Amino acid sequence: MDLQKEVSKLTKKELVELIMELVEGDQDIAKKIEFKLVTPNDEVKASKQLIRKYINENKRQGFISRRNVHAALQGAEMVLDKGRDKLVNGEEELAVELGITVLSIVIDMLQYTDDSNGEIGFVINEGITLLQDASSLVLLSLNHRGQERAFDLILKEAMHKRYDGWNDTRYELLDVCTIYSARSSERRKLEETLEKLLSQVSDMSSLSSDYDKQAILQLQLKIMERNGEMEQASQFVHHHIEYDEFRKMAIEKAIENENYETALQLCEEGEENDSKYPGLVKQWKEYRLQVYEIIEDMEKQKDILIEFVLDNEYEAYGKLKDLYSPSEWQTALEKIFELLEGKSSNYLPHVYEYIAKLENRSDKILKYVEQAPSTIMELYPYLIADYRDRVEEIFMQHILLEAEDAADRKKYRQVCRRLVVYKEACGDEKFTSIVQQLKDTYERKPAFVNELEKVEK
Repeated sequence: MDLQKEVSKLTKKELVELIMELVEGDQDIAKKIEFKLVTPNDEVKASKQLIRKYINENKRQGFISRRNVHAALQGAEMVLDKGRDKLVNGEEELAVELGITVLSIVIDMLQYTDDSNGEIGFVINEGITLLQDASSLVLLSLNHRGQERAFDLILKEAMHKRYDGWNDTRYELLDVCTIYSARSSERRKLEETLEKLLSQVSDMSSLSSDYDKQAILQLQLKIMERNGEMEQASQFVHHHIEYDEFRKMAIEKAIENENYETALQLCEEGEENDSKYPGLVKQWKEYRLQVYEIIEDMEKQKDILIEFVLDNEYEAYGKLKDLYSPSEWQTALEKIFELLEGKSSNYLPHVYEYIAKLENRSDKILKYVEQAPSTIMELYPYLIADYRDRVEEIFMQHILLEAEDAADRKKYRQVCRRLVVYKEACGDEKFTSIVQQLKDTYERKPAFVNELEKVEK
């Protein structure tokens, strides 16, 4: 049925009757209709009331549980919908007000809500998106007073103390403010605000303050970029190259401009400066690899990819293999196994097993299993043809050791599950023998014997 077509056939009286019938049967529908019918002068006030109404209805002893978050956010969702409607109808300034209304209330919910599903975060993102879209349209209008008013509202909201501790949202609001930086007065206000914030965080010394500095500097950079000041922006990036996001921008720009020596130098400096931060070092090496791929430096690619393999990266193995001819690969493969084995006398990384399986190297799989006997349960199919006796021996040692440590029925059952795998791997005769051995050894543990008898059947 085409519902819209059928409804359009109704008379005005029939429509009123239908709406009233729906309203009487569902309070949520009643609230939505009331909200739709609010007069323009009351919209922001009514929106605040609606958002708080849903929040308060879903609070229990001042707290909103995870299962009630969705219901508590219904008012905010309705206001966002109305804000989007305002955009379509050319009421961008009101859309800005409604977006701020949502954010100003919803951000406080994080203090008393279990938002482990991220629903509040989603609504906040939707509110920011509404402000971005509305601001872009406000800037296109010829209403200069409206532009100033919208900017001031967003800037004031961004600097409200409610965002202390929620700096990411504050920076997102300030990012919206950069849309207005084409206007000299708004740009000046925003730059003054950012300088003040930067001064505050510069007085602190911590990882979080470094993050804040970087976020503020990126906003300052964005103002230049939005206004086409590309030379000034480039100088700004290089002036703050000690920050990873700025180094990243500089490297990407150098690659884009085919300045590969500059890109490599920036990467190498980053690796040296950030040596205490493995994640950043890895990032700079990935950029170096990207450059070596572009300039087709095979040997340098191999060097970096071997490092990545040694850091337990599976994907690097495939890329590395592709750089060798089949005749060269076997020698390179032995070197990789040797390097992985030399990293630690007690532990072989998972990538060792991964490569050994792909290369059908049962000798290396056996070496891996010998240092991690529990893996025999999954890896025996790769070994049974070439090392049957050793497989049986490792199975026996592992099962007997687990049985020795087992002290309750749950652990007994775990041992029995191991026995089922052992039976599949080594056959009925070996299975029967070890089960009998365990029954004899633990005859004074009737629960264990009972579980062993079950697995025998």
